[in-house]
Amino acid sequence: MDNLRALELFIDKDGLWYADGVLLINKEIIKLFASHLKKDGPDKYHIDWQNQLYPVRVEDAPFFVQSVTEQDGRLMIQLYDGRKFPLPPGNIIMKNNIPYISLLGQRDTKLSRPAYCELCKNAIERDGQYFIKYGDNEWPVETIV
Repeated sequence: MDNLRALELFIDKDGLWYADGVLLINKEIIKLFASHLKKDGPDKYHIDWQNQLYPVRVEDAPFFVQSVTEQDGRLMIQLYDGRKFPLPPGNIIMKNNIPYISLLGQRDTKLSRPAYCELCKNAIERDGQYFIKYGDNEWPVETIV
């Protein structure tokens, strides 16, 4: 059994997971993999599972927000892997017209168009700067090159 080869894991730009080139569709497996995903250098990721490290290639960002909803007066994001989190504090970064947030690491989470459109329903402009405002919370929208 020690001779088994590790799967080649890959996350594409839309947050889809692949194992040896085959799209993973089992949400429980994707959630398991994503919840054990760790960053170990610039653009280097691995799954840390049972004292073993499994490399994961990431095309863009390792996490992908499918939707944004309101729950108990807070904005909640739902990731492709099914997990839900409150929208974290910090900037919404626009890079090449694509929105990112920092969930577990810097700019590690890409927002889908529908998710960003939902956030933009709460957009305000103040002194030439755009913000997403919800309740007493604000998230500056920052464009980077």
